[in-house]
Amino acid sequence: MSEKLRRSGIDIIGDLPWGAHFCQFYRTKDDLTEVLIPYFKAGLESNELCLWITAYPLRAEEAEEALRKAVPDFDVYLKNGQI
Repeated sequence: MSEKLRRSGIDIIGDLPWGAHFCQFYRTKDDLTEVLIPYFKAGLESNELCLWITAYPLRAEEAEEALRKAVPDFDVYLKNGQI
């Protein structure tokens, strides 16, 4: 039986089966957003519910601003409670 894959949004990771897990280590805020922004963008564009719990060094306002820049119609996803 073949498993449906979902876009991770992360080129080096590729597509993943539902429920897959991976871990990211980072040194800087830029390292963190370099992976998480495409990841959440792919999830939103695939009509998934996305939850991002932010912590130092990235404030929630900074995460939202970065998503707004990267995701067309981000405010629609936000208004719909998708993130």
